[in-house]
Amino acid sequence: MKPSHIAILVVIAVAIAIVVGTYGDASTFKSFSEAAKDPNKECYVKAELVKEKEVVYDAMVDPEKFTFYAVDSQGEERKVTCLQQKPFDFERSEEVVVVGKVQGDNEFLASSIQVKCPSKYENEVEDI
Repeated sequence: MKPSHIAILVVIAVAIAIVVGTYGDASTFKSFSEAAKDPNKECYVKAELVKEKEVVYDAMVDPEKFTFYAVDSQGEERKVTCLQQKPFDFERSEEVVVVGKVQGDNEFLASSIQVKCPSKYENEVEDI
């Protein structure tokens, strides 16, 4: 075999190893307690907004930060601090997906958030 063929095979093998290695880290949803087991690893948590607790957001003080409380699929409640602007109609959301890391004992630091609001797609009947 020519040295160039061997080099190409090595590059292909390394590429395959990288793809397989990152496939295990692909975005699977975890609970807050599973995320707490590895606080240095960013993970996806699907949760519901706790509507009884206050959403804290002050655009004049810090427009890229807001906090709220969420409950994951296992019923664990955590304070979530999100480091981005609060989405429009956030309080009306049914479900959120937060991407981030556990910080401290009872806080989840989210670098990004996806808001799921199925009610906005339903037809609303207006009283005339």
